[in-house]
Amino acid sequence: MSWILPFPARCYGKWGFLALIIGCIAVFGIIFSSVKHLSSYASIIHTRFDVSSQNSTRSLIYGGNRTEIDLVSLTVNYDFYVLFNNSAIDSWLRHIQHIRSITFVGPPNDQNLFEQKMRIHYNHLHSNKTMIPIRWVNETYWMDAYKEKLGCPYPAACQQLIKLNIFDLRTELGIDISDNVLIVDSDTVWSRDIQFIDPNNGKVTYFGIRQNKGCINLDPVEFTEAITAGIPPAPPENARLRYFNESQLAAIEREFFKKKLDYRVENTVTPYKSCRQTPEQDATGLRHIIHHMLFQFDVMTQLHQTINRAWNSSSIWEAAVECFRIKNYCAGRVAEYELYYSFLAEHYPERINVEVLKKSDVMLASAICDAKEMQCCRDQNVLLKGCHDHRINEYKENKSLTGDICCLETQGT
Repeated sequence: MSWILPFPARCYGKWGFLALIIGCIAVFGIIFSSVKHLSSYASIIHTRFDVSSQNSTRSLIYGGNRTEIDLVSLTVNYDFYVLFNNSAIDSWLRHIQHIRSITFVGPPNDQNLFEQKMRIHYNHLHSNKTMIPIRWVNETYWMDAYKEKLGCPYPAACQQLIKLNIFDLRTELGIDISDNVLIVDSDTVWSRDIQFIDPNNGKVTYFGIRQNKGCINLDPVEFTEAITAGIPPAPPENARLRYFNESQLAAIEREFFKKKLDYRVENTVTPYKSCRQTPEQDATGLRHIIHHMLFQFDVMTQLHQTINRAWNSSSIWEAAVECFRIKNYCAGRVAEYELYYSFLAEHYPERINVEVLKKSDVMLASAICDAKEMQCCRDQNVLLKGCHDHRINEYKENKSLTGDICCLETQGT
């Protein structure tokens, strides 16, 4: 009896067919490995704590506007003291209206400690009546997808770039988050009620703090404008060969430095209007880096598309890395909140409701966020406090270093 081979074997012979089978197995192995690798990020999605919240249990829609938000916080273990011992999570649930879920993004090594702290400090939030998910998601996905391939402009920028890619939770990891994501710094304790989305007109509340309208020492300016302006003109690669005189070379560099600045201002679609860069320029005098920012999916998507076109890049992360490689162009630091707000204000001004704060309305740099202090802040209608770990450690050594404080009698004690 003759051996009738399938069609591929008849074309390639027995050995060719065997090679084809081996190749298919190899491809299947790669696919399986990729799926397994992705599951290492997604497996932690199922780590869930059901907690009660009176203001976050149902979808509230008025006139087609959804008021629910998903809160996301990037965290590490040295923020856990404020998160747990100072009840930051409690303050979010108490004061931020219509929270749909809370997702923490952090290093894999901190996950077990986070879960232990949740069970110790927030066991009282368990309820059978009203529940929202509180999740932990390892930051490994962003490290593998971006940092390992592209690096970071500087070490601290990684966290800011993760925030700008936070909707990857939804698009890449399949986590159920809505179009409205509130990013909250994990060392922030809230003390005033806030509903971010107006149920009548859909406008989002953004806060601004008044400052001097000059741009001196305001490092978000360069990044905010340059990242959407794209690649600036550069001096000829052989400039050093053509100009042997150092003064000539310096003149060329000054010329192109000015060209880069002009290019940034002329081509940006995120003009930084918090300060006045030129005498004739208008400025609001408001800064928006206040330990939180509400991102909307369609706005963030358009921001990504705009930046990727400007830099011919595959991701906003890649564009940021390239931008910082250009001398005196993306100087300063990645300011994710100012970038998003500048884009929103320029292209979606109808969505914005600005609440202007006095400096006394927020405590951005404090060492004390305990129950007594936060009650003083509530009594004074303070919006929030930022309690940083380094300030807490300094206060332990020197009780006069309280930082911003609501209970004045605490100072120096």
